[in-house]
Amino acid sequence: MKRTSLIIFSILCTVLLFGQSKTDLERKRASIQNEIELIGKRLKQTKEDRKKALDNYLALQRKIQKRSQLIRTLEQEDDLIEERIARTNDGITSLEEDAKVLELEYGLLIRQALRQKLSDSYLSFIFSSKDFNEALKRWRYLNQYRAHRARQTQIIKDTQRSLIRKKETLSKLSLEKEKLLAQQRYQQKQLNLESERKNKLYKDLKKNERGLRAELKDQQEVAFQLKSAILNLIGDTAYPIPNTSSGDITLDFQRGKQNLRWPIKSGMVERFFGRQAHPTLSKIEIVNNGIDIRSDASTSVFASFSGEVAGKFTLPNGTQSVLIKHGEYYTVYSNMDHIYVDKGEPISTQQELGVLSDDDRILHFEIWRQKTRLNPLDWLAPK
Repeated sequence: MKRTSLIIFSILCTVLLFGQSKTDLERKRASIQNEIELIGKRLKQTKEDRKKALDNYLALQRKIQKRSQLIRTLEQEDDLIEERIARTNDGITSLEEDAKVLELEYGLLIRQALRQKLSDSYLSFIFSSKDFNEALKRWRYLNQYRAHRARQTQIIKDTQRSLIRKKETLSKLSLEKEKLLAQQRYQQKQLNLESERKNKLYKDLKKNERGLRAELKDQQEVAFQLKSAILNLIGDTAYPIPNTSSGDITLDFQRGKQNLRWPIKSGMVERFFGRQAHPTLSKIEIVNNGIDIRSDASTSVFASFSGEVAGKFTLPNGTQSVLIKHGEYYTVYSNMDHIYVDKGEPISTQQELGVLSDDDRILHFEIWRQKTRLNPLDWLAPK
């Protein structure tokens, strides 16, 4: 009885732990699949646009990374299910052994009752006693026997029901494992096709190396102009900003680390922060002072945190930028088509700042502490 209870308890614990891990992995898988779909839509929209060949290459590279991550997640799910199947099989084996023992014990109980003629007539067994005391003892014995037999019967029934449930669970797990394996095979096939496409795109880009170098030079010039404008504004706004109702805005901003709101409601990061090798030009590095976020729906841009407009400006390429001050911190929203706010205006979290161009829905977003660049992904809330 105790052993059976321990087995059932162990199985329940395993189910709960498995459920938690499985839910986490399924949530992670759904998030990755959503990003893969977004990248797929983006590539479909710009497939024939030669001017965006490098962007397409970067998007495809990102898609391959996400696809590989998805395959690893599916493999982890498969490992979890395999472990659950093994434990379920162990549980079934243990329950079957217990069922055999219980049936043997029950058979012995019945045979003992037959030898003592307890099953013939309970009343005759009691009334055949020599005296009242013996009759009382026999009555008590019969009650104990009946209770023990009822318990044994119930235990056997519970064990059989548990076996049925575990076998049903095993069948479901086996089916789920088959689906996961099919999904893995499909994702691997897609990964191979995307890798082939990436290699072809890489060869096409290498043929146009001169154009890529010219494009890179233009991008570096825009980045330098943006950085210069930001540093000039930061220098001009080196005065204390009024405290908010919740206290020092610098501390409020620091407390919001890893929880800042995204400036784009729905989209994906196309280019990341920091120094990185150029995807096709050898021995060339790209320095990104922030991140580039492509919007997949609305062109609206929103403030990541409350503050005050430190300034706005237009770059020589015609795109507009706005700088929001949060005490010692600044957020930069660049590559905009139109800005709705003015210098000195107080800004609330998620207030609409302006819009991106319909033709180029990419927001360049930066975070600075005084004159030091920070990685925005360390501050924005995880997606």
